[in-house]
Amino acid sequence: MTLAANASVPRQRPHRRTATRTWAWVRRPRGEDGFADFVVCLPVFFLLVIAGVQFALWSHAAHLARAAAEQGSQVASGYGSSPGAGTKAAYGFIATTGPGTLSGAHVSTTTLPGDVAQVTVTGRAQAIIPWLDLTVSATSDAPVQEYRRSG
Repeated sequence: MTLAANASVPRQRPHRRTATRTWAWVRRPRGEDGFADFVVCLPVFFLLVIAGVQFALWSHAAHLARAAAEQGSQVASGYGSSPGAGTKAAYGFIATTGPGTLSGAHVSTTTLPGDVAQVTVTGRAQAIIPWLDLTVSATSDAPVQEYRRSG
């Protein structure tokens, strides 16, 4: 071989292994560079999205239970009102605001010592993840309004 024949062939450097990139010498077929990463990351991404949606449904149900308890305690503590009216108001609030959000809703109204009306709302949030039971509970207190004689 002559020197001119060797000049047209590009000279290839041997790949050196380094401590941080021991995998650099492995060559992948063209077009498959990120496919393995995609296959691993896609299910993780979907699980995170489903978990986020489930958290949003639970949070919405918790806010609805809190608002219904506050509505019921305000009605039950009104002047001339009764605990039954507070229970009815809480059930009505749940039925009109979020009929499918809080399933199995149960409302209990009691009058505590010191003339305080207490309403507790419990129920279950919607679950898109199977076998997941998300119980929601909220309690609200309000002083009973009444007229008292002075002195």
